[in-house]
Amino acid sequence: MRLAGKTALITGGAKGIGAGCARRLASDGANVVIADIDDAAGEALAAEIGAAALYAHCDISRRDAVDALFEAALAVFGAVDILVNSAAFVHQPGVIANFLDYSEAAWQRTLGVNLSGMFYCSQAAARLMARRGEGGVIINVSSGGASRGHRHMFGYDTSKGGIEAATRSMALDLAGLNIRVNAVVPGSTRVASGTAVGNTPVPPADVIPLARQGTPADVAAAVAFLAADDAAYITGTRIFVDGGMDAQLRSPAVDFQHDFSPWRE
Repeated sequence: MRLAGKTALITGGAKGIGAGCARRLASDGANVVIADIDDAAGEALAAEIGAAALYAHCDISRRDAVDALFEAALAVFGAVDILVNSAAFVHQPGVIANFLDYSEAAWQRTLGVNLSGMFYCSQAAARLMARRGEGGVIINVSSGGASRGHRHMFGYDTSKGGIEAATRSMALDLAGLNIRVNAVVPGSTRVASGTAVGNTPVPPADVIPLARQGTPADVAAAVAFLAADDAAYITGTRIFVDGGMDAQLRSPAVDFQHDFSPWRE
């Protein structure tokens, strides 16, 4: 129960990696605030966890919605000690497209959730932590796309690169307040729907050194470590939870192949 007495707010917390983080942090003793736009999944997860969980509907791309989210968290639990920025806009229609076909609407929505939402939530959390004077933890969920490009995922990779830059800058600005800021970098992660997060689904043994896709629990274990006092001297860095994918040179054959003929006519 190394997080007993702490409250963690998790964006995108109703499903996938976010839900894995909510379950793990609650099992380590924390109260958890599950923020999402999927009300059915969020409410079901909160009921599963029990009295230590609160579900709050929130579109984090809107600053007023984020303000209301933190007010709800304070009203129930009195503090936010840990923020996990897990919400991301990635596999929705129009987001996966060749750069030539990528739409302004997809660009605006991706940056609105993945970058602006991370900023709004992080600033709100950091201001609360600063006023309390007891430090705190912010953990951003990044992607291998922050440092190595995915085909057809221009907006997503751009936003994740921004998240890693923001992690470093926030860590420096907030270190004097004992607010630690780090990132976890999942690789190909199998969520409940069976889809792969982070790239097009491919046979895991062909591209992952550990020969399996990761799970939300794998990522949540790293988040739990960074949230606890075991990581008290770690800030401004990233932990890869990718089965060794970042360490290897990949063949383009495992990625998207694209027909450019419409643009050549």
